[in-house]
Amino acid sequence: MATTEVVHLVSAHAYYTIFAITTVALAVYSYVTYDKRRRHLPPKVPAWPIINHTFIQMQDDMPPILQDWGNRYGELFRTKAGTTDFIWLNTKESVKELFDRRSAIYSSRQPMPMAFNCATGGKRITFAPYGKHWRDSRAVFHKVLTQKMAQDYSVIQMFESKQLSVDLLEQPNDFYMHNRRYAASVIMQVTYGWRIPEWDCRDIHRIFEVLGRFVQCRKPGQWLVDVFPSLATSRVFNLFSSWKRIGTEFHAADDALWRAFWNEMKQKVADGTAPHCFGKILQAGYEKQGLSESQAAWICGGLIEAGSETTSATLNNCLYLMLSNPDSIRQAQEELDRVVGKDRTPTFDDEPDLPIIRGVIKETLRMRPINKFGNNHYNIEDDWYNGVFIPKGTIVMANWWSIHFNPKYYPQPEKFLPERWHDYPHSAAKSAALPDGTQRDHLTYGGGRRICAGMHLAEKSLFINVARILWGFDVSLAKDENGRPIELDFSTKSLQKGSSSVTKPFPCDIRPRSERHERVMREEWTDAQEKGIDFSHIKWAV
Repeated sequence: MATTEVVHLVSAHAYYTIFAITTVALAVYSYVTYDKRRRHLPPKVPAWPIINHTFIQMQDDMPPILQDWGNRYGELFRTKAGTTDFIWLNTKESVKELFDRRSAIYSSRQPMPMAFNCATGGKRITFAPYGKHWRDSRAVFHKVLTQKMAQDYSVIQMFESKQLSVDLLEQPNDFYMHNRRYAASVIMQVTYGWRIPEWDCRDIHRIFEVLGRFVQCRKPGQWLVDVFPSLATSRVFNLFSSWKRIGTEFHAADDALWRAFWNEMKQKVADGTAPHCFGKILQAGYEKQGLSESQAAWICGGLIEAGSETTSATLNNCLYLMLSNPDSIRQAQEELDRVVGKDRTPTFDDEPDLPIIRGVIKETLRMRPINKFGNNHYNIEDDWYNGVFIPKGTIVMANWWSIHFNPKYYPQPEKFLPERWHDYPHSAAKSAALPDGTQRDHLTYGGGRRICAGMHLAEKSLFINVARILWGFDVSLAKDENGRPIELDFSTKSLQKGSSSVTKPFPCDIRPRSERHERVMREEWTDAQEKGIDFSHIKWAV
């Protein structure tokens, strides 16, 4: 054998030996380090090897599963989807400590190549990681959705609620869509200054098409590339996967709608016909906020998204859950008759004197939080909580399906009992700010720096519509052709497919309580139409 061959052989042998020793050493070191820290992780729910809980968490009826896991595994438990750890918080105390007190490290979002980068072009702040873009966009949201601004919007909400009452008189079977029209019209006026007077119109259909795509993006495990983010750069994976094509189509469709609304306002500004609205103010000042025009259009779109589905879904969920406890309807109507009387409809000034109405709303939000999976945050640093290790890069979930149905916080949690809130004095916003997390009403609006910016507007919409519907209408189970009540399934199986807690369309008997009630509602709507809506007093700023 030639000398050079021997040298090459020895060199190769040495190389592989060194490589093997180094690999083993690193593996041993990593194992020891990994073991020392991860042995303090919360208990892991049993799962299949490798795939872990990826497909379990894709199920539509997750709420009872999450509730059961919370009961079994205590304050914190762990699941795994792909390469990502999920740690689920099952107590109000843990949510308060991590999301609120430690918000500096628990305010981000996990990498989502499909849902955020591709399907929204990195512009939907719901999916945005914590950083400059999120902070700049959030600052704009705050300015338009403060408690003071929400009070100013009451003239819009009252006008639209008066139309809703008459819509229910004339087309009671379409209540599900009337509630959607109300919510979309309120936020559209705030954002762009124009109304949506009918539910069966192009704008409503396009807005809810966007929301349908949003739901597809949000569902855990829906997209393999969001479960394994590193696959986004894999040529082999991308060769056989359609996620980029679908994401690009989603983005193109959503972007087209938000830009169409934006450009319509832009043209009205140029013509001098633009109504007084937030979008008009933002068009004049988005550059000062460090925003691109595209980002500004998506901020307006984000307002429409947030204000359309959640409010209408909660109104429909409220009607549905009240049917499970007819006494709740009777008690609310007795309160309304005592406080409001029969010669006028409720107003926002009546709210302090209507604790049962407030209780109906809080109980609805407790039993039907806005999605089926919980409120997710993403930590950017390793952390410890009560001796439990929470690694950096963990999706940390507030498991509201466990918390909201825990008898420690809510006796008889499976029952719709608005009276449990009769002596509760706090609004949702004040409740979220209480130092004692156990005293919070519910977690549906989230927590920490990502708490729902629109909660003030949402609470006012829910109050005025629940109060006016129960003031003017008797609500009961629909009857079949033989006059027998059509029984409903009040479990979470009644929710639509997808990630949102949206009740499937359901039959419901809605009829005016009396001719007197009907006359008052019609007269108020006629008067409102004659006067129109004047919100020139609203002062937006960016």
